[in-house]
Amino acid sequence: MFSKMITMTCLFLATLAAARDVRLRSTSTVCTSGLPAAKQHPQYPINDFTYVAPRTNWTSYSIDQDWYKQHFVSGPHYISVSQGSDPYGAFKCQYTCNAADNCNSYFVYYENVGKSDEHLNCVLFDAIIEPSAFVPSSGTMGAGGYDRLC
Repeated sequence: MFSKMITMTCLFLATLAAARDVRLRSTSTVCTSGLPAAKQHPQYPINDFTYVAPRTNWTSYSIDQDWYKQHFVSGPHYISVSQGSDPYGAFKCQYTCNAADNCNSYFVYYENVGKSDEHLNCVLFDAIIEPSAFVPSSGTMGAGGYDRLC
């Protein structure tokens, strides 16, 4: 009987946590206004997203882990391109985001820069990325966020 009560309590708490997650996600901003990223990089048409960068001119940055966990949709998606091909990886990542349910932004960053296995990662999120969500990091080279335009 006691173990059944513990199980029921755990299920109840899990249900509350899931409901809280749904509320947090439902109040998130899902699109923004701004200049299409294609205006910044005309050679790659990224027309449905706007480019967003940290407020500080960091080379090595990522997304705040709390924000990341709260808004994560999928990823990191591996794209075999080097930083010299920027913004090709971001251009390709938009298709991954457009194909995913509930993707409203994505963040791209390079790993193993200057090594034979250098590549780009793309992470999808359900809310737009505010510049304040970026944090300095080491070991990766941030290539920006892309927020869905309304």
